[in-house]
Amino acid sequence: MKEIVKVKLENEMDLILAHKRAMKLCELTGFSLINQTSIATAVSEIARCAIEHGQNAILLLGIESGVTKKFLKASIRDTIDFTQRAGEACSYAKRLVDDIEIVRSGKDIQINLKQQLNFGGTITDSKIESFIGYFKNEPPLSAYDELRRKNLLLQDLAEKIRDSENDYRILTDSLPLMMFSVNNRGVITYTNKWLQDFLGTVPKELNSNAWQNFLHPSDYSAFGKEITASVQRQSPFNGQYRFKEKATGNFIWHMFSAIPLKNEKEIVTRWIGFIVDISAQKQVDQTLKDNKELKEIQDQLFNNQEELQRKVVELNRSNYELEQFAHLASHDLQEPLRKLFFYSDVLKRKFSDKIDEAGVGILNNMTAAAGRMKELINDLLSYSQLQKQQIVFEDVDLNDTISDIIKDLDLTIKEKNAVVKFAEMPNVRGNPLRLRQLFINLISNSLKYSKKDVAPQIEITSETDGGNYYIRVKDNGIGFEEQYSERIFGLFERLHTRNEFPGTGIGLSICKRIAELHQGKISATSKVGEYSIFSIELPVVGKKETVEAD
Repeated sequence: MKEIVKVKLENEMDLILAHKRAMKLCELTGFSLINQTSIATAVSEIARCAIEHGQNAILLLGIESGVTKKFLKASIRDTIDFTQRAGEACSYAKRLVDDIEIVRSGKDIQINLKQQLNFGGTITDSKIESFIGYFKNEPPLSAYDELRRKNLLLQDLAEKIRDSENDYRILTDSLPLMMFSVNNRGVITYTNKWLQDFLGTVPKELNSNAWQNFLHPSDYSAFGKEITASVQRQSPFNGQYRFKEKATGNFIWHMFSAIPLKNEKEIVTRWIGFIVDISAQKQVDQTLKDNKELKEIQDQLFNNQEELQRKVVELNRSNYELEQFAHLASHDLQEPLRKLFFYSDVLKRKFSDKIDEAGVGILNNMTAAAGRMKELINDLLSYSQLQKQQIVFEDVDLNDTISDIIKDLDLTIKEKNAVVKFAEMPNVRGNPLRLRQLFINLISNSLKYSKKDVAPQIEITSETDGGNYYIRVKDNGIGFEEQYSERIFGLFERLHTRNEFPGTGIGLSICKRIAELHQGKISATSKVGEYSIFSIELPVVGKKETVEAD
């Protein structure tokens, strides 16, 4: 049906309006006066029942087009079934119009009255539009009619606004972003479902205090400053912040935007805000940043590899030169020293009666210097051999090793009235020759750096934590200052002059290298004038059967 006029049925005045408008529409569509009266009377009878027994009755008058015919149609609708009380009225109406029907749809009920138009062919769509315009512009029949008409217009407008608001809410709730609106006082007047579900509640105002509980602590200060500045400038605001998701408690990156809406006088009337999830974009940005950093690290690694290659070449060259030096020391340098010893001995024996006391002193100094040179060459040779030899490991009983060392040093021990004691030592996996060299150097040092007129006391102990053995060699000698505890293991490092204590300064360097070849380490602690302690750490089980010295 093409609706032409609508009358809300609430009281007797509405019944009069329904009768008059039914009469007028019948007149406009070409019915005779008798038919006009009959149709309007039928409509009035049904409308009266709807007013008396219904609740929200409405009369709709219009034109319905059939397959070949057109009809004037009056439809009285309500949400209350008043038909049980309208039986007599329906019976009377059937005698006045061509057709009457009752239609039920859920809780809605409607009674339709239809009368065939005599000249249906002349009732075109444009003609129907003119009927609608007539009733829209028709002067009010009375003051009540005027009020009723304006009230209906307001109700229609309110209904359209409600429909528009409902459509807007459905739209904003379906979009995958959070939305809100704020009035010119800063009060939030609308939020969509996405924002309510994400935050778990709705902030009251567009200010930093209201949003504090929803922002990451690190972002709160910047958010407050930007919001305040934007409101003062009355300009759009955009920023990236982490908002707390109520369901998970996680802070997720979002783009926050607020746009001011102004009237024709450029006065801000309200703000529209959007909060869009950009966590995926942030992850992409972070991935690109990580890839860039990884590329820089790879470039640095490549440069380091080139530097390492260069160092390896230099190290190989140094090792080669060291080997050449070792060969020189073991052969070429030894021969002049042997001749020096030989000729000095010849001078002493054959020409002793011709050399005065000063000459003898010179010969003795020359022999002593040659002896120190030989000692230095031998120590350097020992150290260089550690650098290039392959060290073969086997089971070594340190009890036997230390016992043999004490026997070898028996003469020096007796000369100094020294006491060397050692507790039960472990069996270790190592090279017997090098371990013997390690401990004989340490015990010899303890005997050498003893105090005058004080018998040396040397104590060797051992303990383990299951993964390593810890062996300590402690003496009561002259000691040294703690600041030199690492320096003493350097090559040629000496804390005393040759006149005080003879030696080359290579012995402890050899000890350190031997410990490292056994996957261990050595350290020292001391107190000047009281003691020195050398601690060796060796693994309980050797990691390799052989070690290639590098």
